Amino acid sequence: MNIGIIGLGSIGQMLVAAFCKSAAVDPRQLVVFNRTREKAERLRADYPAAIADSAQEVCQQAELVFVCTKPLDMLPLLRELAIPDQTHVVSVAAGVSIADLERVHAGPVSKLIPTVTSQELRGVSLYTCSQRVTPQQREAFLRLLSSIGVAQEVSEQEIETATILTSSAPGLIAGILESFAQAAVRRTPELSIDLARRMLVETMLGTAMLLQKEQLGFDQLIERVATKGGITEEGLRVLDKTLPSSFDELFAMTESKHAALKQWIQQR
Repeated sequence: MNIGIIGLGSIGQMLVAAFCKSAAVDPRQLVVFNRTREKAERLRADYPAAIADSAQEVCQQAELVFVCTKPLDMLPLLRELAIPDQTHVVSVAAGVSIADLERVHAGPVSKLIPTVTSQELRGVSLYTCSQRVTPQQREAFLRLLSSIGVAQEVSEQEIETATILTSSAPGLIAGILESFAQAAVRRTPELSIDLARRMLVETMLGTAMLLQKEQLGFDQLIERVATKGGITEEGLRVLDKTLPSSFDELFAMTESKHAALKQWIQQR
């Protein structure tokens, strides 16, 4: 099966690299297009994919096409293309619904919210498929996503909140850890910021492995670490004063941003 990727921004390039790294895809099965051809040429130095001269050419050559454009560009682009009815079109654009995609393509469509950590073959790829996707197409799509991490099907009602937990989370976690490291250095200037960051990264990796390998809940790990009257328990009390409301505000902001994005998309 030939796989097409239209748009070689950060997401498109990540998908090419992850699919090839996982060995789920032979680079020769890939056909890519980017408005700036030089970017495609640079990518081909590492992954010998075919470079199409147009998005239309990708749609003619590939049975599964990932469209990796900005949300406001997604529908205008798809309207310009003559896509074969049997081609499975996958949008990675936030705010573009299955119904939106079905209005511009008569065949099978899906939504995908990837994560940057897929380049390490870890993390969660969120997806939802239209009813037009055949069982065979769904199986091929799921097999591909499962090769670069965990493929998690969600409803369109869930996908926006879940996106914060998967696609946005690497950046959010990095921001939290940076604040943690900076606070440590403010308290103890003798501790270098680079050392604080390295310690937090290694601790984060170890924590994730422990949670996964022992199948622990977050509450169970807290019980293991936070002894009664100890520093960790007191630290959790401090965090409990501000963190819940901060995360509530984060999700409220996300809901507002998605609502505005959907309005802009409908006006395109």
